[in-house]
Amino acid sequence: MLVRQQCWNDKAPADSTDATTYKARKVDPRTGKVLWTYSAAKGIRDLDIPSAEPPVLAVQAGGIGISEMLSLDTSGKPRAVIRLQNGTYVGECSYDDFLTADDCPTIAVGDGQVFLRSKDSGELINSNWIIGFDLATGKTTKKYDSGPGSLLYPVRMSGGRLLAVRVSDQHVMPSGLVSLDPRTGTETPYLYFDLPQEADLMTMTDYNDIVVQDGRIFLGVKKVDGPAKGQPKWVYLVLGIESMAVK
Repeated sequence: MLVRQQCWNDKAPADSTDATTYKARKVDPRTGKVLWTYSAAKGIRDLDIPSAEPPVLAVQAGGIGISEMLSLDTSGKPRAVIRLQNGTYVGECSYDDFLTADDCPTIAVGDGQVFLRSKDSGELINSNWIIGFDLATGKTTKKYDSGPGSLLYPVRMSGGRLLAVRVSDQHVMPSGLVSLDPRTGTETPYLYFDLPQEADLMTMTDYNDIVVQDGRIFLGVKKVDGPAKGQPKWVYLVLGIESMAVK
């Protein structure tokens, strides 16, 4: 169990970076005993936990969003620092009413690496890539290009492979669930799909959960309001997709 601790200093000015400090604690879930504590440096604006095992922290050192990833060893000591280069690489964690560990939808950790996506190219025919970083050294490992007209989003590890969603940018080609092999750099498609127009935005990781289980991919909205007056009385809340081969 890895616990995120946030403390407020009532004596510091509200707009001061010293007003809030963060710690990560490794706790024995059977006894509640604290095994180790990592204290973030003063001035850190936020700290999240993309992975509890192995321990990986996401740090906001300034501005908006995650600026650094930090891997820890089994005693809570820093192993490597991975800098996101002013937004070149994107790490996203959920900021809802309840902050939880392992709730960073586009950060995947496993096989001694952390995988992040790049920011979108922003061109008319959009593209991005996924890149791996070694947790021991912080150096880059494999890079996977989405190619023009689609975007790649990490979902989670499956054994030693990374599962990712390939989202078609303009519906010229279908979206897909793919497996990326960090050892060979090869991409293997699991299934291809397209979404109804009403569910088109369910691939946006900021507002939806994407879960892969038992050969199926599930997309679910984090919350829903409405329907507004004049809008249809139903919306997609959860959508599951499986291969035609199952049937």
